Amino acid sequence: MIFNQRHAASACALILIISGPLAAEHVKFETGSYRNKSLLYYDHQNLSLSKTDSGQTFSVCDKRISDKTLNHTLAFLTALDVQSWRPHYFREGLKGSSTFTLDIQMANISKKSTGHIDLAPTGYDKIIRYFNQVLIVNSCPAL
Repeated sequence: MIFNQRHAASACALILIISGPLAAEHVKFETGSYRNKSLLYYDHQNLSLSKTDSGQTFSVCDKRISDKTLNHTLAFLTALDVQSWRPHYFREGLKGSSTFTLDIQMANISKKSTGHIDLAPTGYDKIIRYFNQVLIVNSCPAL
């Protein structure tokens, strides 16, 4: 019985080591207003796009993707220097503006940034174009 418990514990530890970092790596990007927004999420295997229209959320696209997508995204975001983005881009009293939320966890990038699109950092427009390219290459509609 002791051998089985040790063997099971080793197997569990191996599974955690193999699946741990990969499971945590992802890109999440949300843009729009409270009632009308798009949410893009992808990891090593899956890409999903959902939209909220007049407060109702529905799935627009779900695809299996190549793990090369995250590698390409990592190179793009590193070149764009997303790590230098501040956590918040909000202005007091600015209401009714569209917002964005970027959440990236991969390799050497761990970044969460959110704010009003009007105040978004340099490179925001490039991220929109890049994510639209990722969606179109995977036969999904653009943001």
